[in-house]
Amino acid sequence: MNIKRRIAQSLAIATLLVPLYGPQSFAEEAPRMAIEISPYSGRPLVDAETIADGRRIYKLACIDCHGKEGKGNGPVTYFLSRDTAPHPRDFTLGPYKFRSTESGELPLDEDLFRTITRGIVGFMPAFVGLDPADRWKLVYYIKSLAPEDFTGDPPQPIKVVGTPIPMTSISVQRGHVKYQEGGCWECHGGGGKGDGEKAPELTDDNGLLLPPADLTMPSSFKAGSTPDDLYRTILSGLDGGAMPAHERFKDNETDVWDLVNYIRSLSTN
Repeated sequence: MNIKRRIAQSLAIATLLVPLYGPQSFAEEAPRMAIEISPYSGRPLVDAETIADGRRIYKLACIDCHGKEGKGNGPVTYFLSRDTAPHPRDFTLGPYKFRSTESGELPLDEDLFRTITRGIVGFMPAFVGLDPADRWKLVYYIKSLAPEDFTGDPPQPIKVVGTPIPMTSISVQRGHVKYQEGGCWECHGGGGKGDGEKAPELTDDNGLLLPPADLTMPSSFKAGSTPDDLYRTILSGLDGGAMPAHERFKDNETDVWDLVNYIRSLSTN
C-alpha cells in the first residue's frame, strides 16, 4: 500500500472517530488506549535515509498545517482562528505541550509518537492508519527540524506512581479539596466548565487567547483523558499554554489520584 493511500486511510479513520469522541461522560467514553500507541517492533533505526523518508511523509501529511519548514505557517493556518489558540505547532522552536516529562523539558520520542497516533481532538487528525514505522519516521524528521534542542541525554519521564485509586466518594471529596487548594477553579471554574474568573484572560506563549478545558467534557481533553493521562498532565502541565505544572502534588501520589478522581467525577452520570 502506498503512502498516499495510508494517509487517506488515516484521515478517514479520524473522521470515523469523531462520533466516538463527541461530548460524553467518562462512563460512556470509548477506550482511547485501544488506539495503537507504542508498537516498538515497528520502530526503525535513525539514519539519514529514515529522516529523508520522514520528510517525504511530512510533505504529504503535515505540510498544509505545519508549513514547508515546520514553522506552523502552512496554508491551512490562514483559515484557522487568528485570535485564539492553538495554532499549528512550530517544530523549530518553543516548548512542547504534550509530554510525559517535567515542565521545561523536551518530550520523549514516545510523546511525539503518541501525539501523531492519537491526534489532537478538534484540531489535528489521528494518523493511526499509518504504519508504525512511518509514524516513527515522522518523529525523527520532526526532531531534525530543531537539531540543537534534541541533543545530549534524553529527558526523564515523570513516573506515574502506583495505580489509580478507586473513584469512591471519599477520594472524590479529597480531590475536591485539592482542586480548591491548587487553584484549579480559578481557570476551570467551580463546576469545571472552563468558566473560572481567570478564563477570559488566559493566553498561550504567543499571546493568543486560550480558553481552559471544560472538565465536564473529557472527550475534548487534548492531552488525553485516561487516569494516567490526567495524572501526567497535572504534574507536567502544558508548556507553551496556560496550564502550569502542579508540582505541589509531586511528592504525594495519593493527592494526584484523588484530584484525578474529582476531575473524572465532573463528567460521570
